[in-house]
Formats: sequence, C-alpha cells, structure tokens
Amino acid sequence: MTTNPLLERSHLPYQLPDFAALTPEHFREAYEAGAAQQLEALDTLATTTDPATVENVLHVWDTSGDLLSRTAMVFGSVKAADTTPELDDLLEEVAPKLAQHNDAIWLDRRLFDRFTELATRAQAGEVVLDAEDAWLLEDTIRRFTRAGVALDEEGQTRLRELNTRLAELQAAFSRVNREARVAGKVVVTDRAELDGLTDEEVDALATGDGEWTIELVNTTQQPIMTRLHDRGLRRRVYEASIARGLGGEHDTRQMVVDTARARAERASLLGYEHHAALSAESGCAKSTDAVDALMGPLGRASLKQAEADAVTFAERFAQLGQGDDFAAWDWAYVAEIVRGETFAFSDADVEPHLDVAKVLEATYAAAHDLYGITFTERPDLVGHTSEADVYELHNADGSPLGLFLMDFWARPTKDGGAWMTSIVRQNHLTRQLPVVTNNCNYTKGSSAISWDGVITMFHEFGHALHALFADSKYPSKSGTATPRDFVEFPSQVNEHWAWQPDRVLPADLLDKLQAARSFNQGFETLEVMAATLLDQAWHQTPLDALPRSADEVEDFERRALEFWGVASDLVPPRYRSTYFSHIWGGGYAAGYYGYTWAQVMDADAVAWFDENGGGTRENGDHFRRTLLAPGGSLDAMETYRTFRGRDPHVEPLLERLGLEL
Repeated sequence: MTTNPLLERSHLPYQLPDFAALTPEHFREAYEAGAAQQLEALDTLATTTDPATVENVLHVWDTSGDLLSRTAMVFGSVKAADTTPELDDLLEEVAPKLAQHNDAIWLDRRLFDRFTELATRAQAGEVVLDAEDAWLLEDTIRRFTRAGVALDEEGQTRLRELNTRLAELQAAFSRVNREARVAGKVVVTDRAELDGLTDEEVDALATGDGEWTIELVNTTQQPIMTRLHDRGLRRRVYEASIARGLGGEHDTRQMVVDTARARAERASLLGYEHHAALSAESGCAKSTDAVDALMGPLGRASLKQAEADAVTFAERFAQLGQGDDFAAWDWAYVAEIVRGETFAFSDADVEPHLDVAKVLEATYAAAHDLYGITFTERPDLVGHTSEADVYELHNADGSPLGLFLMDFWARPTKDGGAWMTSIVRQNHLTRQLPVVTNNCNYTKGSSAISWDGVITMFHEFGHALHALFADSKYPSKSGTATPRDFVEFPSQVNEHWAWQPDRVLPADLLDKLQAARSFNQGFETLEVMAATLLDQAWHQTPLDALPRSADEVEDFERRALEFWGVASDLVPPRYRSTYFSHIWGGGYAAGYYGYTWAQVMDADAVAWFDENGGGTRENGDHFRRTLLAPGGSLDAMETYRTFRGRDPHVEPLLERLGLEL
C-alpha cells in the first residue's frame, strides 16, 4: 500500500506537499484522519480537570486542526486550479461532512466553557495573556456565540441540518457554475467576425478545425468585447454571458433560492434580523446600516455618472453606423474608442509592454524595492499544477521567507477569475514558514495581457505578501485570516505600485493611462455597486419575503436593483444572481461589499504613502510591520490605526473615482 503524503511530514522545502504523488483517495483519507485527530485533541481540552491556561486551551485549540486544515488548503488549491470529476465528486462528498464536523466543535458547550473559564482567570489576574492570546480568546468566544452554542437541543438540531444543507449547496453551485461558464463559450466559424483582434489573439482562440472559441470569464462583461468590431458577435458573447445559470442543464436558480432561504432561516435561528447582519457583525463594518450608508449613495452616484457617460457614448456609437440603439454589448467597445480619442492612446499602444513574464518581473521588483525581498526560481520543485512556477523568497538579510507558486494560465478545469491560496500558514507554534499560491486566467499562447490583467497580478501578489509576511503565533490568525471587509485592502494597496513610472509602462505612456484613470468610472463603479447591493438584497431580505422557486429569481433581481437605485439596462451587475460565485460558491455571502469597503482603506493608505515620500523601503517596512505582519492576530482596525494614526477617510477614494456623494 502506498504511503499517503498528507499523513506524514513532507521532506520537501517549507513542507511543500508532494503534489505529483497525491490522489483523490489520499485527500479522502487525510480528511477523515484530520477530523478524527482534531476531535480527539479537543475532547482532551474539554475534559481535562486542570485549570484553563494559554497552553492547555489556546495552544491545543489552534493546533488541533493542523492535519485537517492542511488537507483542506492543499485540496482547495489543487481543485480550484485544475479539477477532475473525481475531485468534484470528493468535494460534494466531503463538504457536508466538514459542516457536521465544524458543528460538533462550535456547538460543544464544554469547549465554550473552557474558553470562558480562561477569560475569567485572565480577568482575575491568574493567567497572563499577551496581545495575540487576548485577541484569539475574545474572538473565539464571539465565534462560539455566533455559531449557536447557546441554542437549545431543538435549535441546535435544526442548525446542524441547515449547515449541512448549505455545504451541499455551495459545493454543487461551484461545480455547476464552472460547467455553465465552460458550456457558455461562443464558437466563431467566420474569421472576419474576429476583426479587431490581433493575429496572435485570433490564433490563441483557434481550435484547429476552422473554428475559433471565445471562452467566458466570470464577470458579466467580457474583456474581449472592447476590441470586437462585429456588433453581432459582441451581442452573442454578451447574451451568452448573462444567460449562465438561467435554465437547462446548468440551471443554478433553485440553488440560489435554496441557499438564500437556508441562510435567512439560520440567521433568524441565531437571533439576527437577517444573514447580512450576522455577516457584518464579524467584519469591520459591524452593521448593515454602516454598509448601506456607504454602498447605497456610492451606487446612486455612480449611476448618475454612468447615465451622463451613456449620452456621450451613444452619440459616438451613432457615428459608427453599427445600429440605431446603443446597447449594453456596445458599451465597452465604444468606451475604448472614446478613451483612445480623448487621451490619445489605445490598448495597442500599451500591450507591447505587457508581456506576462515581464509583468511578473515588475511585480517582484516593486516588492523588492519596498521590502527588500528577493526571488529565486525553483525549477526542481513541483507546484499545485503542472504549469505552476515555484519561487523561493528571502528577506533582505538573507533569511528564508517562504515559497510562492504562480499559475498563470486559463484551462477548462480551472475556476474563473484570479485568487490566492495558502498551502502552509506561517505560525510560531509549529514554527512553519508560509507556502502560498497565486492563480490567474491569462490566455495561453498570447504573451500580452491587458492593463486590467496587470492590476490583477499586482492585486493577487498583494494577497500573497500578506501571507508571506505573516508574523503570528497562531496559525488560525496568520496572514490573510482577517475579516472579509479588510482582507482585500492590502492587496488593493499593492495595485498602486503598478502605476509607478517605468515600473510596467514607460513614463509617457503611463501619464496618458493615469490621466484616463477616472474615465468610465461611472460604469466600472456601478457594475460593482449593483452586484454589491444585489448581494445585500439576497441577504438582507427576511425568509418570508424571499423567492421560493427558480422562476422568481430574475424578478427578485430586477426589483432589488430598482429598490437600491442602481438598475440600468446599459450597465448590468458585475455578477448576476445565477453566476455570482463569490456569494453562492465562495466565502463572500453578504460580504461582496468588502471590496469597496477595503478600497476606502486602500485609497487612504496610498495617500499616506504619497504624504510620506512614496514607495520607500522605510515606508514599506512600516506597512509590513504594522499592518501586513499581524494578519488576523490583532483587531484589524487597530492595526490600521497603528499604521495610519487614525481611522480611514473616504475622501481619497471619491477623488480617485471622480465621484461625489
């Protein structure tokens, strides 16, 4: 019988898993062993008669799930980047079991009592807590309460049923949504329809049988539409995108309804008005009133700007002779024309500078200048996919920092979008250094990427730096283990360094791009705000007012957008309900607002850099030490105040967007 690589210490640097040796059965076995190991350790924690201490409560608690957590991180990284039917099946098998496992922990009153005992002893001066101990203790007690530990037996029984069902729904949605994206591809049989694309781009779309295939990306708007001269093809691509999940083999509507209803019932059971209230309480926003107070006005302001831009774009569209009525599938195409005419540049001027490998080098160079870190390629190591590149990182003093795995390329078996994962989390308890991944969906065979692709690379590497720079005692609080409305902030700050002269683009070209930065922001902000407020609508609506059947989904969406004042035939939400993977298949339920909430901190932090000399090593070290290194080990807003000296202000973001509330 072969040895399971997940059940023994890896012989590879930084505890990198032996990816080449892993099989679905290894994951299944490791999940089972990890769950059993954690329950055994926590049973000891719960039943010991020794007085509660940091060591026998906090240390045991946070290391009890080492194997299970490691298995989940490795499995998630592999499956998201290059899934198989076996891995899809395994997720749907394991997800409800993990939900039941988590309920067995978070609904265990004995464990909760041990934490409250430790808190009581600390308040009495019998136990000394450092800042990280105190935060883990306080946060864990809150999490037990939010998880339902105080419910009676009947309430806990129903809660367990709901959590299991939600895990099943999330796993199923992830699979069907990915399949819908792949199935939604648009096949072109006449090369002339691809007019506007470069020869290299056309070749990258070729299937080898006289046809070309346009694969869909996660979002409603498809980037390729900015360059397609053929209006009929633009419409086909747009309609294929917005039709995902609306019927047929890949219908997600009932999953959406069932998920929203189960979350609403669970929130009510736990004593919350709705799921969004439960979600916001654990974030920086703290309440949906705070979320609505920013997102609502910002959405309406962006609609006003988009409507003004639409007049200009419709006039220019009429001059093109492509039709009578300016439509949603024309917006990106016409906006690109107007941008080029207004600012005297186009994507064709930019793209020769945006070779994937060179952009990655620029990303590394920015990190080196800010933080002094160095990068060494490790071709001897295998990443989480066969196409991933592995790099070893060192601090300025030569000490090891961790491993970084980069997977650039799109494939049908890969989730859409871009993301970062941790495979090994830094922590002092087990003395581990981090191993992290970045994953993008650039088209293989086309060396150049778009400027949005550049920003994506810098963004995801910002997440990677958050994990790589972690300096935490506890693994559960390391790196990106922060609230959802905080975690995007450091990665958004890292986007700023792409805008430095001669970092990615020559200074003269960057000046033109910078001048156009607020161009079309009405559209770009509105599509995000529409998705954000649609998310809030699904999760702020009480159970008795939510849809019950699949055929109610589109009407609910329409009414929600109208209610928030962000409905537009020309600017649909960045994600419609039926393919909104962040909230139905990911961890952003009622939390998509976090991207914009984090933007407030991002713009304010960038203003601090500008006020203090820019991207210097001194400033980089300050940002790393005060904000990146703590991760989730301390209160997120306290780390911001330590970095900035005050709470964030919204004005820098409004100035960046060119909007007024």
